[in-house]
Amino acid sequence: MIEVVALRQSWAQSGEPICWVIDAQGKYLFEVAGRDATGNPKKGFASRVAGGVGGALLEIADGALGGSEANHRDAPAGVVVGGQPDCAAASLVDVYRQHGGRAVWVLSDRRMALVGVSDPEETPAAETGSLFSRARRMGAGLLSGGGDEPAELAEVVDDGPVPPVVRSLGEWPRSVVAACDVATRNLGREYKAGKTHYLKIQLADGSALEIGPSVAEDDGRRLVAMSYGRA
Repeated sequence: MIEVVALRQSWAQSGEPICWVIDAQGKYLFEVAGRDATGNPKKGFASRVAGGVGGALLEIADGALGGSEANHRDAPAGVVVGGQPDCAAASLVDVYRQHGGRAVWVLSDRRMALVGVSDPEETPAAETGSLFSRARRMGAGLLSGGGDEPAELAEVVDDGPVPPVVRSLGEWPRSVVAACDVATRNLGREYKAGKTHYLKIQLADGSALEIGPSVAEDDGRRLVAMSYGRA
């Protein structure tokens, strides 16, 4: 995952290990009081709370994210669980919803973050390659000899693909994460995989964010271990 290289180079602080990087792009399913399954406010929720009919009105409805054809959709990128519309988990995902596009969730031993990812700016053909790779090419030419004497061909070393550009969209102290575990979801009939496993991030306010969907439970267990620096 080339994003990890970019994060280590330009996002991580000195001595800050990255526990994991998880793709954030996609749709999120909401089980949050006061919001529908797509994360939008429920109509009349405020009046019901004022009338004493409030509480955790949680739902995941078939077709809530659009479409009704069976077995044709990938699992949601994440599931948001909370007892209040403005709970921490919903607020985190709102940052992604406002940004959209390519992004990753990142956990280190110091912070949790949502980081935007974009391709590096195109470089003019005459300047193709990073400064380092151009220097390597120049060095190879120098090593091949010069003057009137014939020289052996020197190998030109390319330093590989250029990492993407990363920038923080939101950051929270590691203390917002109360615990990590695996959550297993039996998704509706419209999804390709019925049973899906997520990394469940329990937040300090009691809400939870479930991300990193996989059909293999071991993948979730591995992410839990990585969250605690055990993998």
